Amino acid sequence: MQVLRIPVVFLGPFEPDFLSADDVLRVLRGRFPGVDFRPYNVNSVNDAYAFLRAEGDAVGYLVLNVRVVHQGVVRAIVESGKPIVYIARTMEGSPNYLMDVVEARRAGYPVLSVATEDVLSDAVLNRVRYLVALGQIRGSRVLLVTARNLINYMSWAFPNATELSRAVAELQRRVGLTVDFMDLREFIDRYYSKVTDAEAEPWVEAWVKGASQVVDPSRVDIVKAARLYLAMLRAARERGDNVVAFDCIMNVSTGLIDAWPCLGYMQLWYDGLIPVCEADLYAILPLLIGRYLFNRPGFVNDPGVDEVNNRLIYWHCYAPTNPHGSGKPEVPYIITDAHGGSKHASIHVKLPVNEPVTVMSYNPATNTLSLHVAKAIDNIYWKQLCATKLVATGDARRIAAKWVTENGYHRVLIYGDFREEVKEFAVLMGIRVVEEDQ
Repeated sequence: MQVLRIPVVFLGPFEPDFLSADDVLRVLRGRFPGVDFRPYNVNSVNDAYAFLRAEGDAVGYLVLNVRVVHQGVVRAIVESGKPIVYIARTMEGSPNYLMDVVEARRAGYPVLSVATEDVLSDAVLNRVRYLVALGQIRGSRVLLVTARNLINYMSWAFPNATELSRAVAELQRRVGLTVDFMDLREFIDRYYSKVTDAEAEPWVEAWVKGASQVVDPSRVDIVKAARLYLAMLRAARERGDNVVAFDCIMNVSTGLIDAWPCLGYMQLWYDGLIPVCEADLYAILPLLIGRYLFNRPGFVNDPGVDEVNNRLIYWHCYAPTNPHGSGKPEVPYIITDAHGGSKHASIHVKLPVNEPVTVMSYNPATNTLSLHVAKAIDNIYWKQLCATKLVATGDARRIAAKWVTENGYHRVLIYGDFREEVKEFAVLMGIRVVEEDQ
């Protein structure tokens, strides 16, 4: 990714004996190394419009208001339509904050604002990270490997297109990321077929050694999974992609490839890449939010509700083994077959319990993010259905009643209760949020 640039707007004169622009920039650059915080002093309406012309292509703006300025200056910026984190000092900044910024928020502009005495507190800097995450999300490239006919269907997006076809175009338009299509045949010819069993064997050995158990009777399928992992990794690295979406069910159904990506997806998190189960387009933004805003790998899952016992079960054939974002495995896993023995090289991950989890999905066509929070309480190992099954408590009845069907069946689960942060981040992105458990 390119160096992320975030313009910093200083409204009105900053007094060096109180708080200088250099003080602010020093703190920002220390907290977010590698980000180009570019300062602008804006004191007049002319300054405001000159700034907007100069930085029209920036991901968003950080605005600091510690002096009362002309209303036209503030409104020109907060009503520009750009994502803005606006920080106002309690006394000196409140006139503009209450008269201009609050009004812009009511009007629906993507402005996330806070007024406080300490404009360099952790509460403030934690909001600055929203702009950093937004830049990383918009700079993302998704390697989407699937059959040619599906690529045509998704990339052409005719006016009479269904939601699947519209989803790619809307994801790129609303989120700003890039989708890098690759035909399955090309992927096999250029990458998968070039990986030998000998190259794959060290990864097979590492995965087997790292597992608490290996109950899958088919070592051949684990070798195929390792070959697929190396092929996905090489393709993403060569093409500059940070997200890998291998459309496994469709790809295997073509008969052209018989390898499953579950073990490879587990490993890709440690390579700094973001895997997308079943190439689910509605899972991509939640996965990116989890990774770049909270440093949490996401668990794409099939959810189930138990309304009698007020529980939920989230299952799939793989989950991250570093659910808190560590650079090394945090929880044990079993290499197993699944779906009654019909699918091999799956993993059962014993995910953490007694912790809150945030569960999301995003439909780019409707620009709606669904959200609920639950508490993980148990793991189930059972070879029927998918291999990993996490049990949680939550308001199952309400979640079922308010289920956002337009967001599909899958959900993305990340560890931690990030309800409020996700809602704030959605403001910056101009996304509608539906809380399924509220």
